Amino acid sequence: MRVFLFFIYSVLSVVFFDVKAQVSLTGKVSDEHGLPVPNVMISIKGNPRLQSTSLSDGTFTINLSDGKYIISFNHIMYEYKEQTVGVGSSKKESAENSNLSIILKEKSFLLNEVTVLAKNSLSLSSLLETSQRHKQIAGGVSLIETQPELRRLETLKDIIGMQPGVIIQESFGSNDLPRLNIRGSGIQSNPQRRGVYLSQDGIPLNFADGSYIIGALDPYSAQYVEVLKGANALRFGAATLGGAINFSSYSGINTPGGYAKIEVGSHNHYTGAVRYGMNKGKWDFSTSLSAGKQDGFRQHNQSKRFNLQGNIGYRFNQNIETRLLGSYSYNNFEIPGPLTLQALYEDPTQVNPGVVLPYTMGPNVLRDKPGREISLARLANRTAVRLAENSRLFFSLSYQYADDRFVFPITISTQHSLHHDWGLKTEWEYKVNKHVITSGLIASYGYIDRRGHVNKDGQDSFMFSWNHLYASNLSFYAEDNWKLSDRMSLITNLQIVYNERNSKDVFPFPELRPWYSHSSHKYRYFYSENISKNQSFSAINPRVGFIYNSGKNKDIQFFFNVSQSYEPPTFDELVGTEVADNINTSPKKLFVVELEKQTATTIEIGSRHKGKRFAWDLSLYHSWVRNELLEVKDFVQGIKNTRNYPNTKHSGIELGVSYIPFSGIFSASNKDKISLKGVYNYSDFRFTSGEYKGNRLAGIPRQFVTGEIEYRYHELFSLSVNTEWQPESTPVDHTNTLNQPSYSIFGFRIGIDKIKNWTLYFEGKNIFNKYYASSYVISDQIHQPAIPFPDFTARNMAFFMPGPTRALYIGLSYKFN
Repeated sequence: MRVFLFFIYSVLSVVFFDVKAQVSLTGKVSDEHGLPVPNVMISIKGNPRLQSTSLSDGTFTINLSDGKYIISFNHIMYEYKEQTVGVGSSKKESAENSNLSIILKEKSFLLNEVTVLAKNSLSLSSLLETSQRHKQIAGGVSLIETQPELRRLETLKDIIGMQPGVIIQESFGSNDLPRLNIRGSGIQSNPQRRGVYLSQDGIPLNFADGSYIIGALDPYSAQYVEVLKGANALRFGAATLGGAINFSSYSGINTPGGYAKIEVGSHNHYTGAVRYGMNKGKWDFSTSLSAGKQDGFRQHNQSKRFNLQGNIGYRFNQNIETRLLGSYSYNNFEIPGPLTLQALYEDPTQVNPGVVLPYTMGPNVLRDKPGREISLARLANRTAVRLAENSRLFFSLSYQYADDRFVFPITISTQHSLHHDWGLKTEWEYKVNKHVITSGLIASYGYIDRRGHVNKDGQDSFMFSWNHLYASNLSFYAEDNWKLSDRMSLITNLQIVYNERNSKDVFPFPELRPWYSHSSHKYRYFYSENISKNQSFSAINPRVGFIYNSGKNKDIQFFFNVSQSYEPPTFDELVGTEVADNINTSPKKLFVVELEKQTATTIEIGSRHKGKRFAWDLSLYHSWVRNELLEVKDFVQGIKNTRNYPNTKHSGIELGVSYIPFSGIFSASNKDKISLKGVYNYSDFRFTSGEYKGNRLAGIPRQFVTGEIEYRYHELFSLSVNTEWQPESTPVDHTNTLNQPSYSIFGFRIGIDKIKNWTLYFEGKNIFNKYYASSYVISDQIHQPAIPFPDFTARNMAFFMPGPTRALYIGLSYKFN
């Protein structure tokens, strides 16, 4: 009975007297910007069992009895806060309890500086590292990721042909010996062998005399390619007018995994490539193999190639890494030679029949079978040492061997060269205060055993010349990048260089040098005195430049530099042959010439920016060139030699732009887009003194345009159309009497990219089958032959290389994870 009475009393007390009634306290937690703060721990001070948590919209509710409370608000990212609240059952207090607003301030964290090291190779720079380094170069540079699994990648033009400042003119339809033009350096050397510094992973690829074999560069072996125009290549210790091209290898650390690829196409074209790399413990390796063949679009136009490249790295600890790099390249191709312009427009697939007067004069391709066969092996070591957090040392050793047999299309002779080249390169990087200092030493020595033979139906007949050629080089270079402010940098460079070019004539019987007449089918002898000669060259080349970073995010760069460039001649320019009077005979004269070094002073100004939708790269330059090395060729006299021209000027504009005008066309997530890319090159190269004063230098188109429009959907599908346009005719001789006509060609690409690990693409070149001259034989001046045909003119002489006709290719690749 007592229990029942106590229960009744308790109920009546709550109902009629509101003893300890519960009230809901509500509110919202926000930050200083008015944004809700979820997951705030809300508790009553002195009674930790009464707790609540703010929801995703910042609101909270907590049930309390009448009274005053100290409420705490606690969050890891915000400052701790307490607030006193009165809880009551009156209407006024009830309204206050349902409208509590709490504002929290963000915490400030002061942490010690922490250096985070990504898992990158010390000896090979990653794409990101190189991109950041390019932002510190006060001049025109390009960085191209090759992505061979996604596109056709047969020649150097497929990689860098759409970069500002780079013009590549194909000579024999995707075979070796394209004409590479960067600011006009070495453009007249035919075959192209001089004027640009080539390297793989910063280790020189040029032979010791400065010449190179451009076809030995395998596009499939490079993760990315750098193009440093002009004296901007001083970063690699080079000071040529044309700058440098550096191929950067894959590594098992930076780029593990790989791909396999097969490609087929027109003119019986076949290519296969495979690459794989991995990293295990302190070891990593990467290797690539590519091979291909094609019949070509012309007669006598077959080619085949094989490339094997690899590297093995070992990291002793976090501060020392060494890497062994090796490669082997084999390239064998036929040279179909030039045609007259009339023959080219009639049928660009034919070859010149030789001297058929009064209709044509040029090489007899089917009889002499011009071509080239090259084997090149290379072994190098590159070691990187991190001396301290702000200091690194690089050390490289290299050896290169080449067996190069060249059957000339002009003089009826063959040249067989065996190259042995050794190289040493050291480089030191040091960061102190606002300075980044780089200095280095490059030493190289090369020996060439070169023999000249009479060409008898494409075969090596009797030897008429034998030379031992020795080249040595020593170069010191240094750079200081001084950050004057958070927006302005001053970059200064200096190169000191010494070169020797020594040639020794070792032919045992100078008075019994054989020559052959294709008219009489007889051998005879000629006498040539010993042509041994030693020559040396030296220079001091400074450079100073500024970079200013503009814009809100400092992502718009303006740059300016003044530089001195320098090039000594190669053995191809110092030692030569001459027919003398009849193109139907092998050479009957040998010579060695004394040449001056080529130097130039260049001013460059420009700007670059890379945004999400719009990007540009602009350089304007002017070079005052002294003693320019220009090669002379003459069909009539069978001459191939080089002269110094006292004064020339090279002025140009290099402009590359990209723009995304539309995105989200068929995809609400904005993952499809239309992009535009274009490159405009303007080259005004002229003689400023001498017999050709005011004339344009032959070999360089004044205007050259490439462009592309592409639609891409979700990184899965792409469709693009591209064009190459030379809007003006270009002189083929320095007297400006005969011109290469203007032309425009179009191509396309359809890609089904990254369907799981597969990529399929379909490409078309010159889809409208335009007949055009892509290149030509550059002449000093065109000599008319002394023949009794008054209607015979320079237009009857074979100077022009037909561009490739229509070609279609399909490729399939699989990417390994």
